[in-house]
Amino acid sequence: MIIKNAKIGGKLKSIIISNGKISEITDNNDFCDAFDAKGETVIAGLIDVHTHGMMGYDTMDADFEPMCREYALAGTTTFLPTTMTMGYDSLSRVDKAKTDFEGANIAGFHFEGPYISKSKKGAQNEEYIKAPDLEDFKQFNNVSMITVAPETENANEFIKSVSRDTVVSIGHTDCDYDTAITAIEAGAKCLTHLFNAMPPLLHRQAGPIGAGVIKNIYAQIICDGLHVSKAAFISAYKMFGPDRLCLISDSIRPAKLPDGEYESGGLSVFVNNKSIRLKDGTLAGCYNCLMDCVKCAVDFGIDKQNAIKMATETPANLLGIKKGKIEVGYDADLLIVDDELNIKTVIIGGKIFS
Repeated sequence: MIIKNAKIGGKLKSIIISNGKISEITDNNDFCDAFDAKGETVIAGLIDVHTHGMMGYDTMDADFEPMCREYALAGTTTFLPTTMTMGYDSLSRVDKAKTDFEGANIAGFHFEGPYISKSKKGAQNEEYIKAPDLEDFKQFNNVSMITVAPETENANEFIKSVSRDTVVSIGHTDCDYDTAITAIEAGAKCLTHLFNAMPPLLHRQAGPIGAGVIKNIYAQIICDGLHVSKAAFISAYKMFGPDRLCLISDSIRPAKLPDGEYESGGLSVFVNNKSIRLKDGTLAGCYNCLMDCVKCAVDFGIDKQNAIKMATETPANLLGIKKGKIEVGYDADLLIVDDELNIKTVIIGGKIFS
């Protein structure tokens, strides 16, 4: 496949794709039989490392064919379907499910729990929260990321062992600064939905946020204007920078659906005016898809290039996958967008998706 009249970095280029990867980027040429981007901007496909579902679909259903389709149409070309804190049987069903479908790529799963703190469970079901157990965890083969509360029993030993093959993210935690530092030194390399379900950054008690800044690890953040305020988001951006701050959707089953009552993770949740909450008002997940979060970051004043980077290159680097950049050798997962980041064309593995 060849794409001509593609705006990259403000200049018109042609992109030559072979075997699903970018093989050459040339000065713009009027290639015969090339796909014409018509001068629109081409960006890397978005990568969401923390998303439970959308459009009525949910990771815990273990039915990924419709999810791959819906995520692709929304501009997310790679994602980690994220579990809720549930029983091992339910988690195993997800872990063993077929994931190779047309549409968005599934780069493994993100287990959000069950090894979390009951005091910071958020919208997770307390019934299934457990202490980290390495032997139990060995039954799972396709977990690319796991959220762990480092103050839980056996957490450091668990982190030290699983972090060799799996990204460990600190989250749903009530840990202090020293405990977080110890977890990071054991191998944790990310913070789960920064600011949410963790102690705040205080001037004498810096908590996991301060530890993450000092240790230069990654942080996930929900940029929807509800989970994190504009001021807090800009502060996080200045602390972590676009190379270490990953935009996530943390979307759940009712994302993008009409107002009403829905189920998520065995709990009733309520959609009202683009927010999703438990009955008591607790935020239960995000209504937005990842492209919405990129647009929100731009609205907050973040340079467009860096807003896109935080949803492409940065999460790819966190996962250690060769995606998220328009460079030779990288996977040809691309979006053609207008100046307002509205999606015109989705390309996955060098093929137009529709």
